[in-house]
Formats: sequence, C-alpha cells, structure tokens
Amino acid sequence: MTGYVGNLNATQEEALKKLKENTVDVHRSSYDDYYYLRWLRAREFDVSKAETMMRKNIAFRRKIGADTILEDYKVPELIDQCFPRGYIGPDKDGCPVRYLPFKFLDLKGFAFSVKQSDVLKFLAYLFEHDIQEMEEMTIKTGKVIEKHSYILDMDGYSFQRASNRDGINLLSEILKLYEAHYPERMKTAYFINAPIYFNVVLNVLKPFLSENTLKKFQVFGKDFKKYLLNDIDAEILPKFLGGERTDPDGNPLCESFINFGSLIPPEKYVLRKSLVGEEGISCIKVPRMAWRLVDIPVPEANSKVEWEFETSTQDIAVAFYFRKDGEGLEELNPPERVACHLVPESGTFLCEKPGTYVLKFDNSYSWLSTKKVFYKIKVTPAGTDEEREDY
Repeated sequence: MTGYVGNLNATQEEALKKLKENTVDVHRSSYDDYYYLRWLRAREFDVSKAETMMRKNIAFRRKIGADTILEDYKVPELIDQCFPRGYIGPDKDGCPVRYLPFKFLDLKGFAFSVKQSDVLKFLAYLFEHDIQEMEEMTIKTGKVIEKHSYILDMDGYSFQRASNRDGINLLSEILKLYEAHYPERMKTAYFINAPIYFNVVLNVLKPFLSENTLKKFQVFGKDFKKYLLNDIDAEILPKFLGGERTDPDGNPLCESFINFGSLIPPEKYVLRKSLVGEEGISCIKVPRMAWRLVDIPVPEANSKVEWEFETSTQDIAVAFYFRKDGEGLEELNPPERVACHLVPESGTFLCEKPGTYVLKFDNSYSWLSTKKVFYKIKVTPAGTDEEREDY
C-alpha cells in the first residue's frame, strides 16, 4: 500500500522531505518517518495542510499534558464508573484491540453531568494508552505497530439514545478529536450487533469522519464471532465475543478487565436546563389517552431535522415518522417513553428524501394525566452544516 514507509513514490518522498524541513523547529527525536507520514496520509500528501494539522496537534498535546497523561491523570469518578470500555489485547498482527459496549453508553447523561472537556480528555487518555500498547508491541514483535482496532458492540443501544441530539453532539466532538489528533491510527472498527437503524445514525456522523476512516468500518449483525476470530486469537478474545477467554473465576463476560458501564441517573444532571422561556419554543397539550402530531415540512433531500422537547410533569412517548401520500405514516423512529420532565430530550434525523416528517407525542398509555409539551424544531438543508474542522 503506497504512502507508508518503504512504499513511497517520488512525489510522496518529496512531500516527506518538505514536511520535515518545514517543521524542523518543533522536531523531536521520537518523530520518525512513520510519524510524519501519518499527517501526510491524513491530508493526502498536501504538505501545507499536513503541517497545519501537525502543529495544531503539538499545541493540543501541550494543552492537555498528553506526554504525561498516563502517569498524572486521574479519571473523574463519574466517568470512570459509567463510561463502558475494556482493553482486550493485541490482534494477530500485534495491534491493540479495545472493546466498547454501547448498551449502557449514556452520551446524553454525560452531556448533562460533566464538562465536555472532561470527556474529551478521558478519551485522549484512552487513545494514549493504546499508543503505549503499540509501542510495547513494537518492541516485543520487532515490527512497527502503529494502528489499533475497536470492537463497538451496539447490542441494546436504543434508537432514542442513538439519535439523541445532545449525545450526537458529544459524539461528534469525540470523532473530531480522534480525526484531528490521532489520524491514520485506525486499523479496523468492528461494529457488532448492529441494529437496523445503524446507517441512519452513521449518516448523521459521516461529516465528522474521513473517507479513510469510513473504509475501515466493518458492520455485522449477530453473526460477528467468526469474523473476529479471523483477526484475534481465541485465547485473547473473551468467550462472549466468540473466543475462549474468561476471568479466573470462569466468568465469560470478563468483567475483571471490561467495564460495561451504567446509565447516569438524572439526579446527577448538574448541567440540566429548561426550554421554557427560550426563543422559538412552541407548546401543545396532549390529553390523557391521546396523542398529538407535529408536521415538519422538509423541502430538500438530505436535510437534517433536530428536535428538543420537555414536559412540565411526568414522561411522554415520542416517535418520528414520514408522511406518505395517501398511505398514512411510515415509522422511522419507534415510540419510546422518555423522562423529559427531568431534563429536555432531543433527537436528530437525516432525511434522505423531501416531504413531510412527523413528530408524535404519545400520551395514550396515561389514564390520568394531561401532559404539556414544550418543543422546538430545526431543519437544516443539506450543504449548510458546518464543515468538519480540526481542533
């Protein structure tokens, strides 16, 4: 594969030489050809763009103390307890593999309970841990290891949580952090137990991902185990993922090194807010044992619809539909009850075709209570979103 050490064409050789010359003022002894080529590949060997990216990264690392983060950083207690993750070990090529179960991944909860900068620093800490593993495997195997892989388990990850606007906003910042400061580090991202709505959520996140990263995605349903075993030895892979590894006590979930996380209780939402009084808020009453529909005209294909709502008391169910001409409603987001009286709920959907979309507030399960719903909706036409930017 061209663009790597030992396989450069004349243009790439010249770009490598030029980048080294342009950044001699910040050079370190640890900056080898592998290092410089990662920035060049990330910017398709445009020397000026690669230099800008590299310098921004140096400033970022200085700001967060990346060089010593593994020694002097203490993970905030809430993040440590609730953020799901586990380091599996090396794959057959010696590349580190990390497991991220989404079942209790509560990005909305993190958005309302801790500062975004705290979450991003924690993720940088994990990335630096994986780089340290790469360096150790490089010494152990005698070959350069510069990539890692992730197993992202989407089992139990509901559409409501996956499409939550606050959660997506936080996830987009995580992706921007990774793309800007850890480019060309991804070997493979295995999405397992992928739900039917996987592509819907992925479409919203694509603007924050490079084409090179997207090419490394492998998406599986329930039939993932044999594919993981193609790349990861059975003695390394936990038993519940298709391998042979268990905890010393025989636990197949390997909870001694995998934290499955937990949802963050609303009482921890110290950054909560209320929509009442904000500009552009609408209000409707949903009687007991009834529902109300809110039409959303979307004139252009690939427009993004975002909604946010809260109730004054008690929860309510919400669903999202497309209104088909003379054929009723096509369900896009199934009904799900949400505790939006505790903190505002939000959602995002990328509309692949123009037409009328419908937000349904459903109170049909309540025998006693009328709900007052405060909501606002935003439609962003294709091409007007902010472009993906470096940190």
